Amino acid sequence: MPYQATASGLQWPLSPDEFYLPANHHRPVMQGDVFTDVPFVKAKRGNKLTDPPAVSSERRTVAVLGYPCDIYNSDTWKLAKVQTIALVVNADKVGIPENWDGAYQFAPLPDLFGDGVTHAVDLRATANIDAFYLDVSQRQRCLSELGWATFRQRLGLASTRLLNHLSDLTNVGSSLWQEMGLWTQWNQAERSAPDFQRWLDEREVDLGGFTRRTALYRGIHETVRESLISALQS
Repeated sequence: MPYQATASGLQWPLSPDEFYLPANHHRPVMQGDVFTDVPFVKAKRGNKLTDPPAVSSERRTVAVLGYPCDIYNSDTWKLAKVQTIALVVNADKVGIPENWDGAYQFAPLPDLFGDGVTHAVDLRATANIDAFYLDVSQRQRCLSELGWATFRQRLGLASTRLLNHLSDLTNVGSSLWQEMGLWTQWNQAERSAPDFQRWLDEREVDLGGFTRRTALYRGIHETVRESLISALQS
């Protein structure tokens, strides 16, 4: 299925510059983030149904599958202990054509390692791991806003065969995307994650008495951003 990335005006596949964010270890872990050297655990069959499976583990490159609201503990705002990941593979080696025709079970990762080779997230090959292994020192890539929309588009395509429009996914995720950007700024100022969430839930006169979180999700992004800058300077 030839594909037009209408949200950007570029033909498929998207360029790395448009698909990824610049490296930033202050950015919170996000859906679609790619990590290297993560243990991927597989359970292989025994001789009988009653036999315990033979468990193997190998270090692989993986992507985070969970939605941002679901991968954090809402009390500590640290990553929840159990995280679901999917295996990253070389696109050519698994037979994905250049136009990705029929590759419904994969999400693209163009030029993942800066060597011109396209990789893909195999959305069928998943496992649960301890969040301990998702250390930002091992993070290879963070997706851009368009890259994140594309990743969610492929997730939907893999499970439903429904091709959602990229602009719809970008609009739906806009406020959460803004929140992650503000959280990154907060982290850069060496403030704690729980304090950021408490700050978001405070009411502000300039926002008509709404909490900053409500204002953010009503699309008042710039005013909330200005409020954050003032808070970090105080």
